[in-house]
Amino acid sequence: MPNMQTKSLCLDDLSDREILEYRLEWEGFTEYKMQSDGNCQFRALADQLYKNSALHKLVRQEIVQQLKTHPKMYKEFINNMSFSEYVKNMSKNSEWGDEVTIKAAADLYVVKIVLVTSIKQTPLIEFLPKSQKEPDRVIHLSYLSGIHFNSIHQKKDPGFGSASMKKLHRKKEKEQKKIEEERKKKEEEEERVRKEKEQEEKKRDKEEKKRDKEERKMAKVKKEKKEKKNKDKHFHFSDMMSILEQEDYSFF
Repeated sequence: MPNMQTKSLCLDDLSDREILEYRLEWEGFTEYKMQSDGNCQFRALADQLYKNSALHKLVRQEIVQQLKTHPKMYKEFINNMSFSEYVKNMSKNSEWGDEVTIKAAADLYVVKIVLVTSIKQTPLIEFLPKSQKEPDRVIHLSYLSGIHFNSIHQKKDPGFGSASMKKLHRKKEKEQKKIEEERKKKEEEEERVRKEKEQEEKKRDKEEKKRDKEERKMAKVKKEKKEKKNKDKHFHFSDMMSILEQEDYSFF
């Protein structure tokens, strides 16, 4: 049975192909590649039903007949064309199978069809036949969203030691390491900028103090010069008499 536990590996930044490979490993499936010729869904169904993907034309014919025989069961799912046109197109070789043909296959062969997908929010999609809620037979396909179907088979001993699984884990570890290095580099750069800013502020404070000191010094010198100049300008008569007395001069 598929493993329904929560996935342990974060799927962010993984490609659709990598997501699908991881899920196949998690669920314990081996993927059998089908040709990419427009018949991949029918080839995968033929491999599951008849153990021979070369019988895809037979499977297509049987599914088309199911559509023709029970149109009311499927025409509600066709919106972009008439049901008769849809059936006509689907009878052609290399016409891509879709959700409707998988529904028809589940009803026709009375099987439960499980898709392991690459869709991030939808790991598994199940199709049950209308005649039975839980049929005895279950078949499995892989679905690379919007691109390709393959046939998948359960491994005897599913595990996590495969090359693809290790590759995914190495990739995630490498990405995580890169994120940590970038974070550390950013922190170091922020610290360098902070220290430079701190040094600039200290330098600016020192220059401002020096400038204030020089301005105070210049102001003091200027004040002293001004006081001296004022003193010389206001030379009084009493000062003159004092000088004359010292020199023994008299006006009389």
